[in-house]
Amino acid sequence: MREALANALIHADYYDRRGLVIQKWPDKIRIANPGAFRINVQETLVGGVSDSRNESLIKMFNLINVGERAGSGLPSIRSVWQKQGWQVPEIVEAFNPDRTTLTLPLSAAKMAAKKWRQKMAIKKAALLNVAKRTFYST
Repeated sequence: MREALANALIHADYYDRRGLVIQKWPDKIRIANPGAFRINVQETLVGGVSDSRNESLIKMFNLINVGERAGSGLPSIRSVWQKQGWQVPEIVEAFNPDRTTLTLPLSAAKMAAKKWRQKMAIKKAALLNVAKRTFYST
């Protein structure tokens, strides 16, 4: 969580009119900051490449041992979430105005799969009911 917040602060575009927004729900935390990625999102997910906007913030965070300036933020976050057995964090870039949003699910991947299976079973049952009504009404 600390890494996600540090990343949002370090990579935010403070010249944009919209600020950093953190939202918490029982099942997820969403961190949205102004600005788009300055490198390819896939490179960001792999790690090892860093192109931050705010060098002074990086230096300040380094003084308190937060962040590494190694481009390892998102891979580190994803690794922690995987070790916890939680769903994979989601990264979304929006443009005009530029905004990057990181959603951190706080529920187990198994629970998400179970909910999906339950939802599909309900849809399947509804389709079968429609099919039966159609068959018997003809």
